[in-house]
Amino acid sequence: MDPSADDGGGPAMALAQCPGQQADVVDVPQRRAPTDGFAVATLISGILPAVPLTVILGPVALSRIARTGARGRGLAVTGLVLAGLWIVAAAMAVAAIIAQRPAARPVALPQVFSLHTGQCINSGSNGISGVHVLSCGQPHDAEVFATIRVAGQRYPGAVTLRQEAGHGCGSRLSGYLNPQLSATTLTESYVYPDAGAWAAGERTVVCTVRSTAGKLTGSVQGAPG
Repeated sequence: MDPSADDGGGPAMALAQCPGQQADVVDVPQRRAPTDGFAVATLISGILPAVPLTVILGPVALSRIARTGARGRGLAVTGLVLAGLWIVAAAMAVAAIIAQRPAARPVALPQVFSLHTGQCINSGSNGISGVHVLSCGQPHDAEVFATIRVAGQRYPGAVTLRQEAGHGCGSRLSGYLNPQLSATTLTESYVYPDAGAWAAGERTVVCTVRSTAGKLTGSVQGAPG
């Protein structure tokens, strides 16, 4: 029977292959996807370093690669990793600088704030804020008759402190003085912390009494009651 004819009499097609021959197979080379330019830029900026630029370019490159199928994902990831390493290195450098920074020196408060009731003093060249303690039997400029602790954390201001110091010292003077002394030749003064001393933690008001006629000799304190 002729294999080229079917039962209906119509033409039929048959693929014949000669014995000993093989069909030729042609390999068509596939075109490689291009490398994404943003991925390359991410890697370069990560090496430089240009961290802010890398942080912007990296996500854009990864998004473009996922959408277009372009090559360069490894480049973009490497650039982002390098940027992260640069950030860590910068943080470590800053921490090292801070650790090496010398500790702040404590504020040197005037000696007057360390005085105690009953001490006699001579004022220094810069006034009562610089003082020299000596025996009350020697001629001296003033005598400390009270120290007052001011309450509060926030600096109240010079005017308020001056008012508190004047009221506090004035209310304590009569109880300290020897009643046999003439108070008309004596005057009181006081020292209170300024803003800098207050910020350093000083809260002491120092009350002193002095003579309007010159140096004092001997204590003005009365006998303890």
